[in-house]
Amino acid sequence: MKKNQISLRPPTRRQSRRSFLRLMGTASAGVAVAGVGLATILKPEDVGGAYSPYFDRMNQTLKSAGIGRPCIFVDLDRVDANLIQVKQKLSSPLEYRIAAKSLPSDEFIRYVLNKAETNKVMAFHAPYLPILLKQADDIDILLGKPLLIESAREFYSELPAEEHQKASDRIQWLVDSRIRLIRYLELAREFKIKLKINLEIDVGLRRGGLQTNQELGRLLTVIEKNPDHLQFTGFMGYEAHVPHAPPIISSVEKAFDDAMADYCSFCDAGKKEFPGLFSGDLTFNSGGSKTYRMFPDDLPINDIAAGSCVVKPSTFDILDNHQPALFIAAPVIKKIDSVQLPFLDFAAGAIEWWDPNLATSIYLYGGGWAAETVSPPGVSMNGLTADPPNQNLLPNQSLFNSSSRTPVQIGDFVFFHPHQSDAMSQFEDIYVIRNGEITDRWQPFPRRY
Repeated sequence: MKKNQISLRPPTRRQSRRSFLRLMGTASAGVAVAGVGLATILKPEDVGGAYSPYFDRMNQTLKSAGIGRPCIFVDLDRVDANLIQVKQKLSSPLEYRIAAKSLPSDEFIRYVLNKAETNKVMAFHAPYLPILLKQADDIDILLGKPLLIESAREFYSELPAEEHQKASDRIQWLVDSRIRLIRYLELAREFKIKLKINLEIDVGLRRGGLQTNQELGRLLTVIEKNPDHLQFTGFMGYEAHVPHAPPIISSVEKAFDDAMADYCSFCDAGKKEFPGLFSGDLTFNSGGSKTYRMFPDDLPINDIAAGSCVVKPSTFDILDNHQPALFIAAPVIKKIDSVQLPFLDFAAGAIEWWDPNLATSIYLYGGGWAAETVSPPGVSMNGLTADPPNQNLLPNQSLFNSSSRTPVQIGDFVFFHPHQSDAMSQFEDIYVIRNGEITDRWQPFPRRY
């Protein structure tokens, strides 16, 4: 073959194998380089750092108070700011009713009653009724759910006979069906009292209550025929579904308008057929913390119940003009300057390289709360050992990890923002904060079940 002449013969098997290996080697190197590049892009960023000024002060406050266990605290400065927002929106003809479930403390309810200048409370648990009745002589209690007749009977059985009617004058019992109304009528006859009856109407939430004007007529007929034992006091139409309207089906605004149209339909039907019952001072209740700002003043509704807006739990981001005011604090009881997990000692270096926020292991006193970790930054529950929310109710120890840039030490506190404000019920004391200092201790309601 002459020089530079191209051979048309196929390569030998050995030549083909060498060429393939060179090709695979080049491709593997390319994949490795690409993999490193991709890993660099996907590699978690180190988000560790020091406490914010607010939580740095709270950390020092709790440590100075000698607190060495998990606790929950409420910041009254922030509560006051939130209540200003509520009062600015809920002015006449709208009135504010405190949802006791969201502020489950005798002292807390009393504080908000005075600060918000209201006498209205919504109760959800029968054992709370005697406590709430003591809040004020003119307290107006509306049940937020229909209670079994056994609960109502137990309530009256534990009161002195001379207190039966006095209590009845301050409680609106919620009724959602004719059967329940008949049972409350029988109870009223048994105790020789007159009960205030507020009717639950379904305005789209679909969890019970009257759905048609025909159902409404049947209940109002029973009330009208028994004026010695039953008094109609209004409606409760809860529209908690509105903020969660799926965009593919309805906008939030349309869902609200539809709910209000249903509410007005019940009012119009009742006034037309039973004008005698629709006179005087009636309670037309609706609303919640996520929707209280949506109500105009030209609806039949005159009573808005809300509680969580006072402290803005973590699941209430919709309240953009409110401040979080309730936090859980848990002290660090152990700190290990590496990530250590059973059976994974060999991978510790790789784990720490991959995610710098796992570089340190810290064990907290307690854990398992339904809450978001908020301070210091870079602290998170270990995903392999995490307790499901609210499972670890008796304080154990929970593994969290943090960045090496997070200067948390044994005795320091990690702070959590509860998903719901009734997290207060999980603690024996609620620490009250004013100007960054502990000024009082409140207790949650007893008899939680």
